[in-house]
Amino acid sequence: MHAYRTPHITQRNIMDNTQKNLLLELSIVTIAILAVSRIIFCFRGVPWLSDYISTIVAVLFLYVPVMVLWMRRRSIDFLTCNLGDFLRSIKIFLITAIIVFPIFFLLAHLWQNIVMRESNFVLAGFPDVFSTILFQLLVVALPEEFFFRGYFQSAIDQVFVKKYRFLGADLGLGWLITAVVFAFAHSIITYQWWHFSIFFPALLFGYLRLRTGSIVAPILFHTSANIFMNWFSRCYF
Repeated sequence: MHAYRTPHITQRNIMDNTQKNLLLELSIVTIAILAVSRIIFCFRGVPWLSDYISTIVAVLFLYVPVMVLWMRRRSIDFLTCNLGDFLRSIKIFLITAIIVFPIFFLLAHLWQNIVMRESNFVLAGFPDVFSTILFQLLVVALPEEFFFRGYFQSAIDQVFVKKYRFLGADLGLGWLITAVVFAFAHSIITYQWWHFSIFFPALLFGYLRLRTGSIVAPILFHTSANIFMNWFSRCYF
């Protein structure tokens, strides 16, 4: 009489299946949300729709990951839930901004002068500063960081091991992939030749996410970076 043997399911098999399912989920969700966003932007010439396109896309980038996480019964663990963590995120954001923005300003200024041959730098004002901040925070930075650094990076970091530690953050291949997808996504929705350069600030957004454990610092830095670029471009043009 032969004993019946059950299939041997190892922890590695379970992890492999989980990782494959996460990659499949991320691929489907990301392709779908970018395709829908692209279709929406194709109708930006429609008068009654053009004023709301950015808001519609922002809601899409917030609603879709929330629904996916709810259906998959995964928690939204990338939001800061206590005051201590929130203040720590603000502190790290401020330190990063103080270090990065002066360096970026100098390099961007040299680029305009040496490469672009632009020397007519004039300090621009900010007559609509409050509306600009609200738009960049609520319509741009919040939904993009919620999707890419919150949903996407959190999931893909479960697929690829974070092997390297840099300035208090554990980094891995998922960090790089998220930055690539983030930069590529901008050109899918609306193409600009310089979108490749978005990869570099995306690395910093991802680092802040991993360094602080939440998306508060990435949201604040993303908002500040967009406002800074808005101001800087008006200083030359």
